[in-house]
Amino acid sequence: MIRNTRSRTERGFSVILSDMCPVVSGITTRDEAISCELGMRALSLAVGKIKFKESADYRETMERFQSSTGPDPDEDGVLRRGGSLVIKFLENEDIPGFNKFCKEKFKKVSLLRPKATRSSSREIYMICEGLR
Repeated sequence: MIRNTRSRTERGFSVILSDMCPVVSGITTRDEAISCELGMRALSLAVGKIKFKESADYRETMERFQSSTGPDPDEDGVLRRGGSLVIKFLENEDIPGFNKFCKEKFKKVSLLRPKATRSSSREIYMICEGLR
């Protein structure tokens, strides 16, 4: 049996950039839900198993986007400790809950709307730095 003897700080990626965005259908609630699902999948890839706290303020938001094909509970993420994750979203009412959840996993979480973004676009980036 081969075992991984390296620590989490010695393996994995230092940065993961998720620039995924759904094909916009024009149905706002559908597009927002798919955008959050893609963001959740990027987060799951980065940090591995996701445990939800019992506080209901954002647990419901995040559970809505958990799919049946979520990460294996015994699987670690591919982002190394101290690493950064950037996720593109379509701006929506669930972003604050997602932001709050990410603040538990990362030392710093911020939202960025690049200056080059068209004013009609709802794209926003969540920048998560320093995986705990």
